[in-house]
Amino acid sequence: MRIKFLGGCREVGRNAVLLETDRRILLDCGVKVETGEIPLPSGKVDAVLLTHPHLDHSGMVPSVRSRVFSTAATLEQADLLLRDSIKVQRSKHLPVYFSERDVSRMEKVRVTFGQEFEIGDTLIDIYNSGHVPGSFGALIDKKLFYTSDFRLSDTRLLRGADFDVKNVETMVVESTYAFKEHPPREEVEKMLVEIVEETLSKNGVVLIPCFAIGRSMEILMVLDHYDVPCPVYLDGMAKKALDITLSYPEFLKDPEALRKAAERAVPIFDHRDRKIALKRPSVVVTTSGMLSGGPIISYLKKLRNRPECSLVFTGFQVPGTPGRTLLDTGYYRNGTEFKVEMRVEYLDFSAHADRSELLEFLRKTSPERVIVIHGDECERFAEEVKNDLGIQASAPENGDTLEV
Repeated sequence: MRIKFLGGCREVGRNAVLLETDRRILLDCGVKVETGEIPLPSGKVDAVLLTHPHLDHSGMVPSVRSRVFSTAATLEQADLLLRDSIKVQRSKHLPVYFSERDVSRMEKVRVTFGQEFEIGDTLIDIYNSGHVPGSFGALIDKKLFYTSDFRLSDTRLLRGADFDVKNVETMVVESTYAFKEHPPREEVEKMLVEIVEETLSKNGVVLIPCFAIGRSMEILMVLDHYDVPCPVYLDGMAKKALDITLSYPEFLKDPEALRKAAERAVPIFDHRDRKIALKRPSVVVTTSGMLSGGPIISYLKKLRNRPECSLVFTGFQVPGTPGRTLLDTGYYRNGTEFKVEMRVEYLDFSAHADRSELLEFLRKTSPERVIVIHGDECERFAEEVKNDLGIQASAPENGDTLEV
């Protein structure tokens, strides 16, 4: 088996790993969201395994024009994100590599956790990765395991990764947080609730920009569990993402808890609804998670001069995005510029494995070889795996080829 690394090496974004067996199988095909950079050209592909819908893994899949194997939840979520990405790329004057017609024409093949199937003579097993609803890691021919993005510990929304794989020869592992530990989830949840309660006590409004897939639902569940004493509004693409997620309860840890939280949330559909939401102390959960577009911009413009209000980020802010700029400087910059007087906080609700989880997983599975990708310090982590765990490890560059 030959592996060609087309994207996602020594970087976070545009994952694309090509397997050459008796077929050419692409593991994800994403885009670097903040710059529009795409993976290296890969030629004709027989099939794509799409592990989850985030655009750094799915953003170029329609241009591959091949059968796409994924879970039902991921296929529907990806459809939502890909159609939106066309509008976003045009608004940013970035290249657009496919049309909505291409998205509609994607040949979709549904698979699910625990299923074993073949693409040509290549055997595929998929495992819950605990990242977002329906996300998975893939075992290829019982010897190569591709983790994609994963989290081992549970959240309110999802059970942790079920990566019970044995006798793996080669492990292709993400390393987003190879040198960071996440705080306990319960601690982060309580910090969010404290910020909400403090803001409400000042008659303020809490804005929570969220990633539509996964994160927005988890935040709704947290707010409902702690019964925050105010209306909770839901706006933007998160509304449709919630509907999709509720349609696939088999991928959720506690579908009834999400349904209960969803019933409490008040959907917002237009500017009139947004004005009503801001008339009294409340929480608004909306998109986009990095302030690159969506209704959050409208809310931010209205509340920017109100120090009694709060803006709470719940996801990593990629350098170069408006969200990261605001965190670092106190200014929103994206076509226009203004100072934000609101309280601004970042809380670590990450859906990725942290350092301890990564090392625990590699010790437990003990593969013969580890290939480190999807991180800013892949070389450093590979060296640590080699020296501390005694496992052969490397961090390829985009364009490299390996025989396994």
